[in-house]
Amino acid sequence: MRLKLYLTMALLAARQPYDIRNIPARTWAQVLGLPEPELNGARRIGDALDFLAGIKLIRVAGGRGRPRNVLLRSPSGNGTPYRRDFGRYISLPLGFWANEWIYRLTGSSVALLLVLREMRSNRPPTDPPWLTTDQKRRYGLSEATWTRATKELADNGLLSIRRRPQGRDFDHRRLRNTYWVHTERLDDPASPPAAPPQE
Repeated sequence: MRLKLYLTMALLAARQPYDIRNIPARTWAQVLGLPEPELNGARRIGDALDFLAGIKLIRVAGGRGRPRNVLLRSPSGNGTPYRRDFGRYISLPLGFWANEWIYRLTGSSVALLLVLREMRSNRPPTDPPWLTTDQKRRYGLSEATWTRATKELADNGLLSIRRRPQGRDFDHRRLRNTYWVHTERLDDPASPPAAPPQE
């Protein structure tokens, strides 16, 4: 939920001074589809704002119980002012929000979607589409999270995973997973969750 909140704030704070004013926590909770937005949802938003401020991605003003103003800080987490021309970045289509993918996907899947987009950005299509273990570790996602999130993205048509042999003809050939992200799918409505089986 923290990641979804941060992405939504970055979408809204589109121009200098990159701030968001007077949005109550319950409104953020409603925007992000949290249950009980007036109580538990608002509390979770307050906790998320505190967390994001603690890692210097935002600065907040105002106390709990009234709307808190948010000022974006550098995505590097060093507390310096936010800039749109930060350098290397990735983007998501507006369909991620407009077509309700932000509600449909878990936070882990959103994180992996961003990781895979970043890992494939600025690489020619001829580069190998597999990821090394070291590349995966750089992002701090556990193997369990990676497995669950790749399944969720694939089940929603956002990711194709294939097995491809690596190595030359006379070498020992390892099979590696290849990952292809389909961000164009975000321009389509998110499918509703499958109904539970009838007993």
